[in-house]
Amino acid sequence: REGRRGAPPPSRRAEVPPTLRLRPAAELPEVELRQDLRNPHPWIWRSNIARDPGGLATGDLVRVSSPGGPIGVALYHPGVTIGLRLLTRDADESIDAAFFVRRLRAAQELRAAFHLEETTNAYRLLHAEADEVSGLVIDVLGDVIRVECYALGIARLREPIAAALHELFPDKQLVIRANHRASEIEGFTLEPAAEEPHTTEVREHGVRYHVDLRTGHKTGFFCDQRENRLALGQLAAGKTVLDVNTYTGGFALTALAQGASSVTGVDLDEEAIAVATKNAKLNQAGGKARFVQADAFPYLRQLTTEPEVMVLDPPKLVQDPRHLEEGLRTYSDLNRLGMEKIQPGGTLVTCSCSGAVSEAAFLDMLRNAAGRAQRTLTIFRVAGPGPDHPVALHVPETRYLKAVFARVNAL
Repeated sequence: REGRRGAPPPSRRAEVPPTLRLRPAAELPEVELRQDLRNPHPWIWRSNIARDPGGLATGDLVRVSSPGGPIGVALYHPGVTIGLRLLTRDADESIDAAFFVRRLRAAQELRAAFHLEETTNAYRLLHAEADEVSGLVIDVLGDVIRVECYALGIARLREPIAAALHELFPDKQLVIRANHRASEIEGFTLEPAAEEPHTTEVREHGVRYHVDLRTGHKTGFFCDQRENRLALGQLAAGKTVLDVNTYTGGFALTALAQGASSVTGVDLDEEAIAVATKNAKLNQAGGKARFVQADAFPYLRQLTTEPEVMVLDPPKLVQDPRHLEEGLRTYSDLNRLGMEKIQPGGTLVTCSCSGAVSEAAFLDMLRNAAGRAQRTLTIFRVAGPGPDHPVALHVPETRYLKAVFARVNAL
């Protein structure tokens, strides 16, 4: 969700990084740490690097050791805070196509238990650190596999990643991209392949969606809100729904499919609104669905109707802990406006996809926003993403999404 609003960080000139020359782990250069690792988190701070052999390029594969002995194999990123991204804790394990096949098969086995294919053909196949590949996200979107590289080193491994995916999914097309924010920070990009698709179509809970694979945010479709969209839809039968930051209409169209009387979706992104409008036609929404290109804040201030159900699903407002206070103020302002405009007794679904915002901090913000709006909240559901977005308990950043369902009460 990043990149939908707010000034980007200072960027470097984006270049396509060279692919890595793969070597057995025993032949990799070694990087030594100052201190032993105290936990199994795969991120190693740059400040903990004591010595490297010199001549290394960003994204190179290295063996990592500490005073206590071998640590594993990692991607080397000396120019950013996360100086090393551990890919394996076996210092003798080679990083090649076979490595990615093993990781992908383990991820597939986990997701097979959820029977996602019964309700959708769009899901998260590999969830970065939670599936033991730091910096790599892979979504299955219908007949397309969409890869998102969150680190330059992962982008340099695109050939073995593609080989593994072609082995496991020979009938699917492949799209590999650099994450927008990572690209700006590390100065890399990936060019579209001439033969790759521009769009695809997915289905979820009986709703069909166009997905823009080239200009869409992140992988093009937010699979993480699948269960929350359905939960909202089941609360919306016969009611009016306002979906703020609708993107391509996910919450709004699910609510309509579940019996909402009318839905309105609002987003600042003109291209997203165009796709949402196309999705409404695809699902024969008729006059019951309306999509508006507008900034959420002035739109809510000028709103004269009182929706019975409201969704607030803004982009990532806190990129890192340094911006936490500012981001929480923005969340509070948005939620105060929403609470003031929703019909008393109405249902509010409010979300944060900022990993730097804890659930406790988000709930505390909502308490303060409700006080400012002269409202109280009765919370009946606090959720995260679906099971295809697992959480590694030792990597708290993998639990990033909060979705709070509440009744808004007038004082």
